[in-house]
Amino acid sequence: MNEQEYTHLREASWRGRLTEIEAAQLQKHLAAHPGLREEWETEAGLNQLLEKLPEAPAVASNFTALVLQAVERDAAARNRKPAKGRLDLANWLPKAAMAALLLGFTFVGYHQYEIRNRVALAKNVAELSAAVSASDPELMKDFDPIMRLSDPQPKADIELLALMK
Repeated sequence: MNEQEYTHLREASWRGRLTEIEAAQLQKHLAAHPGLREEWETEAGLNQLLEKLPEAPAVASNFTALVLQAVERDAAARNRKPAKGRLDLANWLPKAAMAALLLGFTFVGYHQYEIRNRVALAKNVAELSAAVSASDPELMKDFDPIMRLSDPQPKADIELLALMK
């Protein structure tokens, strides 16, 4: 028996029991090649275990079509817009949370900006008053008229307006 005939017998044993003639040929070949006996016995044991497995349930002839229809229904349900008057919280909740987080960060950032500006202004005023008080006191006597000149909204002179009438 050659290798091709042995392979044919192995494949025949996968599909079912060997005939008496095939079994006799196999025993003769295994006696001539003792190294193949262990491989054959392992494969025969595996075949017996596979025969004991229950049959797979029958699958409908249109199984693939049914699966694809189910997938399409699921995709359509996910893409479907909610009915009017109904708020879809699963869709809006993450967006609202992100907007609230962004608004909170903006408020905190602006608040910190205002605090820094006020601290800088207070520091400048303190430095200016320290510089002025350390310098000549004569500079401070004209402080009020200078401040009145820098007033952006001049007051109406009622007496002058009365004379012009």
